[in-house]
Amino acid sequence: MSDRRSVVRQRQLDPTLCHLLRATAVSHARVRRLAALRIGISLTLAVTGLVAVLAGSLNATPFTRSLSITVTVAGALWALVYSLGLASWAHRELQRAALLQETFEVRLFHLPWNHVLAGDEVPAEDVHKLSSRFRGSEDSLRVSYAMPNLPAPFDVLARQQQNLAWGGRVRRRYARAVLAALLAWTAFGLLTAMLRGSTVTDFLVQWCVPSLGLLMLGWDTFREQRGIFTDRRRVGRWSRSRSLHAAPLSQEPATRQELWLMARQVQDQLFLTRRRAPRVPSWFFRRYYLQDSSDFTAGLAETRRALVDAGLTIRAYRRP
Repeated sequence: MSDRRSVVRQRQLDPTLCHLLRATAVSHARVRRLAALRIGISLTLAVTGLVAVLAGSLNATPFTRSLSITVTVAGALWALVYSLGLASWAHRELQRAALLQETFEVRLFHLPWNHVLAGDEVPAEDVHKLSSRFRGSEDSLRVSYAMPNLPAPFDVLARQQQNLAWGGRVRRRYARAVLAALLAWTAFGLLTAMLRGSTVTDFLVQWCVPSLGLLMLGWDTFREQRGIFTDRRRVGRWSRSRSLHAAPLSQEPATRQELWLMARQVQDQLFLTRRRAPRVPSWFFRRYYLQDSSDFTAGLAETRRALVDAGLTIRAYRRP
């Protein structure tokens, strides 16, 4: 069965959805700024600690000793602040960003709201306040939510599968980059300690303590992003397999009802992973955007072809 229609179709977004889309972008930008602040402070303390240690080994003076002690204490305090305060603040911001994105997608996909999992929606006045602070390009936001040219609910499931796969790939790539940076920093610290002939105690106090906040943040980031990738890959594979299995029975009401229920379950997993860890930095996402966009556009076309080959009839269904 051949079908030459476009793999995606443009869908007009009403003003309420546009407000949600802009508010979501602003909220995620806040989360990214908090993450950047945490990284910046942690990295500054780690580098300053290493510089103080190297300066002290080359020219031991009261000033360098005082600087080394100050940095060590600051590193310990920052690790405490990170654990007890700033991490909680960032988590609250992340929760709101994930909730806004969930609200947008639930309305876009015509899915029921899961009060048990997500709780209440963000108040409309807060959405409008965040939306008014958006300064980016609305066209780029809307393009990212072009719907697959498939009958419902297969269009929703294919869109979700793409979200799972694309987001999973980006997060896995970022997790690997963070782990590589942590290993490189640790190896550099060990090498400098060996060259200076430091004792284990000196190494722990003079280098590990100032770097503690950076090491904690890096390991948390790697663990969370890697876990999100694993969960997204598992759910994406299950959703795709079930969609292909149901394609020949796509015109049966019971099958469509079951698929709508599955779409709600997949959306739950998207929400859970989004509130676990911030999005990757914008510069990192843009670095690979063109290649990823090409790959997943081709993947969407392949998903459509596979569904048609499996027996899906390309015709419009009325949404429940």
